[in-house]
Amino acid sequence: MCNAATVDELLRVMHSDFPVAVVQLPAVFALIAPSTPAGVAALNKAKNRLSGKHYGSAIGDLSAFAAMSQQENLPDDFRENMHGMQVLEGAFIRLRVADSRAETVAVSMGTHQGLLLPEGMERTLFRAIEQAFVADGPNEVYAGARYYAPLCTSANLSGDPFGSIVDLERAHAFVNERNIPLFISNKSAHSEETGSYPIFSFEKNTVTIMRSGPNQERILRALPSSITVC
Repeated sequence: MCNAATVDELLRVMHSDFPVAVVQLPAVFALIAPSTPAGVAALNKAKNRLSGKHYGSAIGDLSAFAAMSQQENLPDDFRENMHGMQVLEGAFIRLRVADSRAETVAVSMGTHQGLLLPEGMERTLFRAIEQAFVADGPNEVYAGARYYAPLCTSANLSGDPFGSIVDLERAHAFVNERNIPLFISNKSAHSEETGSYPIFSFEKNTVTIMRSGPNQERILRALPSSITVC
C-alpha cells in the first residue's frame, strides 16, 4: 500500500523548484515529474537530456489517457471497450494524439506514449500527481490535449552506456550524484524480467513493437485477435 505520508511528500516535491523524483517500478527505476515546464526542466537537468528525445507519461487514469487519443486511430476493440487496454499493463502504449506535424517534448510526429502499470502503489502515485495538476485548459506538453499525467523516463543519464537502472545500489548512486530530492523505493516491486518497458505503437487495428522488453510475450498473447502485429 502507498501511505498518505508518501503521497504528501511526493506532492510537496512536485510543487517545488526541482520537481522530480526517482520511483522504483517492478522492472526498472524511473524518474517522474509533473507535465509542466518546470517538470520538463527538472527532467532535462536530472538526465542531462540529449536533444531530439521525447518523454513518455506515467498513466494514472487510463480513461484520461485513452480519451486524449484520436479515436478513429484506436483499434476497434479498444475504442469499443477502453478497459480492454488493461492487457497492455507492463508496457508503454503509443497512440496518435494530434496531427502528424505536432512536436513537443512529449509528442513525436503526433504520437505520445504512456506507461501502463497494474493497479498498485505506482498507479496511486501517478494518479495523485495527475489529479494535483489537472487544469481547465489544454496542456501544451501534450500538444494541447487535456491530459495531465506526470512525465516518466528511465532513471539514468541520457545515452548511459550501462543502460537502464535495475538494481538498488546503482539507483541510490544516481539519486545522490544528480541531487534528486526524493527517492521512493518499493520492497514489493518485483518482475521476473528487468529493464526498460516495451513500447507498443497502435495505428487502427495494427500494432508495431517499437522496443522490446519485459512482459512483451505475455502481452502479445493477450492482445485481441483483431489486432495485427507488424
